Parts: sequence; structure tokens; C-alpha cells
Amino acid sequence: MEPWIWIAAGIVLCVFEIMIPSFTIIWFGLAAVVVGFISFILRTDSLALQLALWAVLSGVFTYGWFRFFRQETKTLSGQGKEAIIGKSGIIVKANDATFPGGIIRFPIAVLGSDEWSYISDEQLQLGDRGVIVDIAGDKLVIKKG
Repeated sequence: MEPWIWIAAGIVLCVFEIMIPSFTIIWFGLAAVVVGFISFILRTDSLALQLALWAVLSGVFTYGWFRFFRQETKTLSGQGKEAIIGKSGIIVKANDATFPGGIIRFPIAVLGSDEWSYISDEQLQLGDRGVIVDIAGDKLVIKKG
């Protein structure tokens, strides 16, 4: 197949990525563009070789994206209440005894934030570990843990 056909098909696939944002089609398009340039440089006309190269490059590009470049989200945002019960954090601000609450910080964001206001039946001090037992409106219910 002519190299320009590979390059054109690759560009079309990359344009599809703009219209259908899944961030997977682009790797097939980039692989097609690379196959086009390799076919042009090496003057290969073997369709079987070009298709094999395209399949291998598509797999390598896709694997590379998922393995090395894609950022894993480390939040529990959008999760149900059951997903956060039992998560623990450190008390960074404790109110006085008249209002049993304060602010707790989590190592991984919980429901989109790493710091939350909390209420507790127990008196917690700065630096104590707290564990989520429930959610009450916009505050977390914490017990000492």
C-alpha cells in the first residue's frame, strides 16, 4: 500500500479522536502515520508487513500509554458512602470540648478532597488517627482509630 494512504488514514483516525474523545483511537492513528513514514523511508510495498507493523505499533503505543503515561486517579470522588467507611486520616485541627469536631486530613483524597470537617462523640487531639464511621451532611463522623 502507498505510504501516503497510511499517513492519511492515521490523520483521519487522529481527527476521530477529537470527535470521539476516548484517548484510544489516537494510538492507532499515530501507528498508521509511523507505518506510512517507515514505508516511505524503507520503500516497503508489502501490505502484510505494513499491517503487521501497524498492529505491533498500535499495541506498543497503547500499552505505553496505559503503563507509563496515564495517571491513575487516587480519589474516591463519586463513590458511595460504603466506599469510604473505614478510611483513616490524621486530625490536623481539633476544636475545643464545647464542639467535638475539627478537620481531618487523608493521605488519598476522599470524595474529592483530602481535608474534611468532622464531628465525633470522642474528644480527639491534634495528631490522632481518626476513622470514618458515617457521613452527616457535609461532615464526616469520625471515631478514634
